[in-house]
Amino acid sequence: MRKEWLIYGGMWTAAVAAVGVVYFAQEGDGPDRTARDGDDATVRLASDGNADLPRREPTLTQRDRTAELPRMHRNDTRHTGRSRFLGPARAERYWTFETGHHVVGQAVIGRDGTVFVGSRDRHVYALSPSGGSARWRRDLGGDVYSSPALFTADDGTELLYVGSDSNYFFVLDADDGDVRVHLRTDGDVDTGIVVADDGTAYFGAGAELWAVAPDGTVRFRFRANDKIFSSPSLDDDGTVYVGSQDDHLYAITPDGQLRWSFTARNDIDSGPVVGDDGTIYCASDDHRVYALDRNGELRWQADVGGYVRTPVSLGLDGNVLVPVFGPHARLVSLDAQTGEEQWYFSVTRSQANELGVGSSPVVDRDGNIYFGTDDDYVYAIDRHGDMRWIYQSGGNVDADPVLAADGVMIVGSDDHLVHALRADPPFTGDAGIVIEDDAGPSDDAAIDAPAADDAGPADEPVVDESP
Repeated sequence: MRKEWLIYGGMWTAAVAAVGVVYFAQEGDGPDRTARDGDDATVRLASDGNADLPRREPTLTQRDRTAELPRMHRNDTRHTGRSRFLGPARAERYWTFETGHHVVGQAVIGRDGTVFVGSRDRHVYALSPSGGSARWRRDLGGDVYSSPALFTADDGTELLYVGSDSNYFFVLDADDGDVRVHLRTDGDVDTGIVVADDGTAYFGAGAELWAVAPDGTVRFRFRANDKIFSSPSLDDDGTVYVGSQDDHLYAITPDGQLRWSFTARNDIDSGPVVGDDGTIYCASDDHRVYALDRNGELRWQADVGGYVRTPVSLGLDGNVLVPVFGPHARLVSLDAQTGEEQWYFSVTRSQANELGVGSSPVVDRDGNIYFGTDDDYVYAIDRHGDMRWIYQSGGNVDADPVLAADGVMIVGSDDHLVHALRADPPFTGDAGIVIEDDAGPSDDAAIDAPAADDAGPADEPVVDESP
């Protein structure tokens, strides 16, 4: 048996090496000008302890950074989950697009309305907003859990940042999917990506937080003591907040120094959120939501009775909206000042601790709340927690919904589909019956990386490493 495992191990090692050679090989003998690595970057360690830095004001009124379009994870750098647009009043299916596997990451929307979304079929897609057809697709060599992010470069080019389980971070041209940069990391790039005003992308890969410039230059690496599934967020002064499975929330300066850390009682997979007054909200597998000031000092904590593995959101009045796993799966509203429970909305009768609300809510301009759950539904409730509508997909909905300017909601599902919903679709038909114009993968519209579809064994087993 031991000999067989050694043989299998050797075969897989050779296969992985072949994938890297084939996927990233360039024509000719010259250097690959898109390739980057972080070997020369400064690596700071959480174990080094806090840097000797001055204290900050415990509260700070934050600028409203809610973008006109959802261009990054949770809509803005603070990860509030708020949208400037109004969501659909009814759950009518507009179009769907089928990928080859689960869609678990949030979509983002480009300046021309193009929808960018990743799938666990290894691809990131650019979809037409009107019918859902593929404008292009790019194979990233591994499952795409990561939510992409967009940034407009100085020359006006729209860049798409996205990572994958191939241990690479990519900078693509959003217009055609061409690879501008592929950066080798030391672990899966599973998290959402937050983008600073200067285009610096912050994301987790393995146990490290990476800070990467638009040209692929690694500005710093910060190494926690365990895996980072948490999506980082940004304070107005450039401080980066990120959680880790070493039970810590870290506050890191723009040059990678550890400002402070806060210790919970279990993994922090939920990405932190910066409130309107500078309060940092984070949640943990210890069933608690924590409110901290800008110096990492605890203001309050609230036990919500289940794992919280996806970021909380902020209602229009500042209330904290908490997605909770079982045994009492629900969305909970907490008072931002005290942590006191205001109301909750139950979503499933399952008693499983690993099932519940795995999707962070999006809040529209009227305060209505939209989120997905592991009972295959997308829910819309009002700001008081009362039901507005529900929409059934064909699988768990762990992806965060986003809203477009025309009131269309985009959300992915484990049914392999990207769903577009709106209240008044241009096509007629019974609810639940999809009448589409050009949805679905189009061979004419697809642009793949050279030899990428041949990367890896066709029957390679899928290992789910999501939190």
